[in-house]
Amino acid sequence: MNRFKRCSYISYLVLISFSAFSQSSHFQVNYHYSSSEAETAMGKACSIWSNILISNVPIKINFYWVDASPFGFLGLTLSNGVKDFQNAPINDVWYPTSLAKAIAGNDLGISEVDMDIYIDSTRNWYMGTDGNCPQNQYHLVKVLLHEIGHGIGFYSVANLDQNGVGSFSTIIDPIVNTLASFSVPPLNGEPLIYDLFLENLQGEGLIDSLLYLNPSMALTAQFTSNSLYFNGLNAINANNQSRPRLFAPSTFAFGSSILHLNESSFSANSPDGLMTPYSSTGETNLTPGPITLGILQDLGWSLQPLSISSFTLTHNTLFQNHPNPFVDITTISFHLKARSKVNINIYDIVGKKVNTLIRQDMNSGLHQIKWNRKDQTGNFVPNGVYIYELKTPNQTLSRKLIVGI
Repeated sequence: MNRFKRCSYISYLVLISFSAFSQSSHFQVNYHYSSSEAETAMGKACSIWSNILISNVPIKINFYWVDASPFGFLGLTLSNGVKDFQNAPINDVWYPTSLAKAIAGNDLGISEVDMDIYIDSTRNWYMGTDGNCPQNQYHLVKVLLHEIGHGIGFYSVANLDQNGVGSFSTIIDPIVNTLASFSVPPLNGEPLIYDLFLENLQGEGLIDSLLYLNPSMALTAQFTSNSLYFNGLNAINANNQSRPRLFAPSTFAFGSSILHLNESSFSANSPDGLMTPYSSTGETNLTPGPITLGILQDLGWSLQPLSISSFTLTHNTLFQNHPNPFVDITTISFHLKARSKVNINIYDIVGKKVNTLIRQDMNSGLHQIKWNRKDQTGNFVPNGVYIYELKTPNQTLSRKLIVGI
């Protein structure tokens, strides 16, 4: 098991409000040099993300409230990472430790924090937790939401060296080693999970070394093409069946390029303005938008279904079960775009049907059902990997679940 960290740099943001529902994850924050008002703002940001992300392992943050005016950023995030961990979906690919631990269902023996967040204390901040930010102030909760978004996976290991040669994870910026609270091992040119979804206009994947050597000036040209996209199924579904456009300006900016949504495509006042690279005073967007949530799902996060269905879903959706892995009982959630006949089936890994949980007509909307790991004869199934399936007359969706930890 290997670990790394990465910084997301000049990150700025946009606000909507969530209806309340039970938290699905929780955060542990270590405060450094902070004020009580700053801590309240961080608590609000963590609460919003806690209602979205599903994890039974605490997400750990070091929060630094410091004079960062010499650097020129509002906020900066260094995200700890790991590869080849327990239940890792893809080998030789880096994952944020917060996501890796959520997938594994345990802390993987990692004692360090999942991210370091630095906020410039000298800015004119609005400390309120509502959406009433004055036009001459920056909304602290919004910036913190944005920075946490980077820490949980909305970032890339794309960078240029001093000669302008582009690469994935062959260059570690000095600011990372300077400010991170954990050591940085060599990344060996291996991609971050986010980078697996990067494409150009022609649909070419940037991590495909047959098309783009790593490192190479060809990658530099792509990183500065102003025409990069995120090709993930959930993100595309949330963006009206179109790949969301990413921020890739003609002048590469470490910590801003690649790891944000494009500002010209997603305005500050749009639902997904939270994860664009620029912010102005007075902007108030306190909700990760549907595309942002779709990207997180594509990276591997399981999300609270209510956080997704609070946006209008126009298609059938089968969510990841929670908890997963599980020992005794798990919840399967799904969304129907219209009234339909529905079957929810469980299969073992070789395709043999284990049980049918639902076989009936159901109304549109969000539904949930629990499975107690019993087969159709009432016996408990053994530990292992199973497939659960949502089947309607016109569509079949399926996902994997794990019984036993």
